[in-house]
This record gives sequence, structure tokens and C-alpha cells, in this order.
Amino acid sequence: MLTKKQLKLYKFLQEYKKQHEIMPRFDDMKEHMNVKSKNTIHQMLGYIEWKGYIKRYPAQARAIKIIKEKA
Repeated sequence: MLTKKQLKLYKFLQEYKKQHEIMPRFDDMKEHMNVKSKNTIHQMLGYIEWKGYIKRYPAQARAIKIIKEKA
């Protein structure tokens, strides 16, 4: 189960991917979530990945794969 903020970010990833056919940049995620730190986004993505909703690939830009389509 995702928290409200994690769910907001997860849904943003899904919608952005549908509209642009590529995952958002960290700056896009920061702006959408209204946070100042990329570290906050990294932490949120880490929890979302740990819970099995996404898969991140290190050393690749925008390398996030949606695993579960519904949260």
C-alpha cells in the first residue's frame, strides 16, 4: 500500500509516460510534488520500488519501468 504522496508520484509517473512516451525528469517530479530536494524524490521512488510498483535501472536516465498498473 502506498502513502498519499507516494501514490501521487506513482500516478504522475503513469500519466506522464502515457502523454510523453518517456518517463519524467527528476525536475519534473520535483515540480509536480512541490519539493525542493531531488533526494526526497529518490527516497519516494525507492519506497515505491521496494513495494513492487516500479523498477529502476541504475546509471540510465529516466530508467523507470511501471510494474503494477494499478495502485
